Amino acid sequence: MRRLGIDLSYFFTYEDEIPDGVGFSHFGPVHLLWLGVCAGLLLLFLHYYKRWGGRRRLLAERGIGIFLVGLEVYRIAVLALIGKMSLYQLPLHLCSMAGFLCCLHAFFKWDWLGQVLYTLCLPGTVLALLFPDWVRYPAIHFITIQGFTFHAGIVLYVICQLLQHNIIPRLAALWKVIVFLLVVVPPVYLFDKKFHANYMFVNVPSPGSPLEWLASFLGNPGYLAGYAVLMLLCMVLMDAGYRLLLDRKSCGT
Repeated sequence: MRRLGIDLSYFFTYEDEIPDGVGFSHFGPVHLLWLGVCAGLLLLFLHYYKRWGGRRRLLAERGIGIFLVGLEVYRIAVLALIGKMSLYQLPLHLCSMAGFLCCLHAFFKWDWLGQVLYTLCLPGTVLALLFPDWVRYPAIHFITIQGFTFHAGIVLYVICQLLQHNIIPRLAALWKVIVFLLVVVPPVYLFDKKFHANYMFVNVPSPGSPLEWLASFLGNPGYLAGYAVLMLLCMVLMDAGYRLLLDRKSCGT
């Protein structure tokens, strides 16, 4: 691999032991290459997914859900093996939760869960792909691979559910997403404060993300107000955008 210019010597090294300059930058060549690979694989999978029958689609959806949980288990297991598993590596970020929620939805198809996955998790996951917080790691690293694969898998799962109409976004169901947030965010916030963690980025904005921009003029914890407004606006736009897309399709037919 060294002949190809790829150094795997840090493959299982945690970020606090990786020297400066080894990682990649937001929207740099490595980041764009990863995004391109993810987009290509998603399009390839969807090409075949649309041709499959109902039974095969169901198996594929459940396979994606189980795969996502497996990726999180893999991440935690490797961190434990290298002695870096801690309270700060629990699956309490929204995207980490989304992997488990996808798996749950693959088997039960609860409406509230579908609303949460589309309205909340999908835009959050896309933002995580655009502004990854694992840029300190090399291009080829177990965290880098897991991060891009995991988040792309969530996007893929939600798109599959939209194609199958197993998820039907509705503004009238937005309250279900808000209730989910009211149940989940307060305990995570208290956990963050008690243990100085940063799950769901409610303690400190993610470096290089829009939240950091909000904090630059709203301060901390002032950025949380902007965070909440942005989330609500995003959720409304997601549902309204889906409705608009359906209306255009109806007019086209």
